[in-house]
Amino acid sequence: MRIATWNMKQVAPRRPLADRWMWMEESIRPSVIVLTEAKVPDEGPPQPWSAVWTPGGVDKKRRWGTVVAGFNVDLLELKDVQRRFRSTPLRFEWPAVVQVADLLVGGERWGTIVGFYGITLGPDGTSIGSGRYSVEILMEQLDPLLRSDRRDRIVVAGDFNLTPKGMDGLADSYGLVDLVTSTANSRSPLDGCTDCDAGADCGHMWTHRNTNQPGAKAQNIDYILATPELAGEVVSVSGGISDFPDAWEISDHAPVVADFS
Repeated sequence: MRIATWNMKQVAPRRPLADRWMWMEESIRPSVIVLTEAKVPDEGPPQPWSAVWTPGGVDKKRRWGTVVAGFNVDLLELKDVQRRFRSTPLRFEWPAVVQVADLLVGGERWGTIVGFYGITLGPDGTSIGSGRYSVEILMEQLDPLLRSDRRDRIVVAGDFNLTPKGMDGLADSYGLVDLVTSTANSRSPLDGCTDCDAGADCGHMWTHRNTNQPGAKAQNIDYILATPELAGEVVSVSGGISDFPDAWEISDHAPVVADFS
């Protein structure tokens, strides 16, 4: 099972939406992918894709949102969860940026996929350039799922808009494993990794290019988190511009990919 995340935001030169979906299918080849700052074609996801998303996006200014898409697999959108014999609805401050779906294989639940985007807004609704405010709120609003009858097999993936320091301790506090950090010893340190104290143990990926100009910062702001049971099934974690060298031609982000046994 290949679970991936990719921010498909348009950059110059702009590529048609259909081209970005095709690049994703051919280059990433996921079973399920979390697409952030994403759109679904007006006619719906191209065959044989299925998808869960909020039509219309975040608001009138931001027509994009988070999309959980599956290739030849079944996705079942999840609106509420069962906890202690009680049904609890899943509600999010910005509904379009978090999507939750069960991934079904042969009619059986493989796990639950959470598509997550740390929208860069502060408490007054103005841009603050990072997800430090929204991520805290959205993770708290995910807590009913993380404590539900589905708590054994959950993946939370997306663009958190947080550098490694901002992510420090986040996964642990919710009983999750940061798959980028947990597999860091399988990769060389990222040269010039922004806001990272890991030194020789870095192992982060360059997933976001903050400028088209020379001297762009090497930023890791896209992540995949998983519950310990699923983390134990990880075969490999890859991504960033080193594994997707043409990613900057399509978006200002490069994917992160986790392969499970």
